[in-house]
Amino acid sequence: MPPDSIFEDEAEVFRNIEVLEEDYTPDTILCRDDVMNEYINVLKPIYKGRPPQNAFLYGDTGVGKTAVTNHLTNQLERDIVQKNEEEDDPIELTIVKVNCQNLTSTGEETSSYQVAIALVNELRPPKDMIASTGYAPQAVYSMLYDEIDELGGTVLIILDEVDRIGGDDTILYELPRARANEKIENARIGLVGISNDYTFRTNLSPKVKDTLCETELKFPAYNANQLREILHDRAASALHDGTYTEDVIALCAALATRESSGSARKAINLLRRAGEIAENDGQTEITEANVHQAKDDLEYGDMVDSITDQDAHKQYILAAVAHLSKADRTPARVKEVHRTYEHVASAYGADPLSQRGMYNHLTKLAMLGFLTSHDNNEGIKGGQYYEFEFSDEVDSKKVAEAFEQMGLGWQTFQMQKRL
Repeated sequence: MPPDSIFEDEAEVFRNIEVLEEDYTPDTILCRDDVMNEYINVLKPIYKGRPPQNAFLYGDTGVGKTAVTNHLTNQLERDIVQKNEEEDDPIELTIVKVNCQNLTSTGEETSSYQVAIALVNELRPPKDMIASTGYAPQAVYSMLYDEIDELGGTVLIILDEVDRIGGDDTILYELPRARANEKIENARIGLVGISNDYTFRTNLSPKVKDTLCETELKFPAYNANQLREILHDRAASALHDGTYTEDVIALCAALATRESSGSARKAINLLRRAGEIAENDGQTEITEANVHQAKDDLEYGDMVDSITDQDAHKQYILAAVAHLSKADRTPARVKEVHRTYEHVASAYGADPLSQRGMYNHLTKLAMLGFLTSHDNNEGIKGGQYYEFEFSDEVDSKKVAEAFEQMGLGWQTFQMQKRL
């Protein structure tokens, strides 16, 4: 019998919690048959030894884009290995996956340049990796083409969260046309772009649309019944028998449908967090109250994550509003927000934007739901002006936690007198 430990729980809810983790790829993908059949047709030429196709996948967070991609590419690799054992002319396939988020220092927009560097480093051993700066763009592309050509065969490049590159879509044009432009000779490149933001596709340059959007796959949101089916499947492997009820599964599915437009990731996270709460409290069964507590916990974490996802200047603005809020000086006029923002940006070693430049970010933050704006009109005496404060979902603590999470630390300084 193992020794008693303070880390033991009185009750064990989880059989295998890894089944509920974000990076878990199930053996069977549920409720995605139609889009999977389309995706299989995109990958089928690779299996047949033909030139690869390009594809653009889009849909909201948590609707299966990455899970289906991982499932099908794993299956493709296994099937090609088996096929090569039976044929004289083997198919050479290399799959390279890069997430375009977090390729730069916090807050900066990812560029094609950083994606190219990430791809070079994915294809090189650690001792030969290159730094994230200091190279001419064409030098980086030249290194990338050399690595790809040395591999030969088919190189399938999968760029997750490809919308992070914003308006700099150079790499989406360069890669699919590399062979036609005689940049590579021994390899063929297939490109799959995955995005949560369909408007990104509409803003691509026409030459990129013609190439990347050769095939478009739309992943629709799950409905409540589909989420229940997915949760039942995960729960059967992740949780011990008798630790959950149909009502708990239904509640997780309903909340995910209502709060996040049918995200399986949200539903699974709710079930996992509810299980953790139950286990920590010594319960042998997950309750609906645990699910509601899990919802509150995850919403807090989601907002902190959303702050870390913003560009640097939006983060500095939120920090400025946080300082003003703690000083009981919100709602604050644009001029006062800008003055505080200048101090925040400077404290983090950044060059502050002009008031007009900052105002564009300020209104965007209001549109995204981080801030609330108030339109005031005091007539001839005071004129018309806007004031800003945090929305109900944001507070100074969440902003400070986001800065700590990004490794920036939380800077404090003496507030100046009100303007």
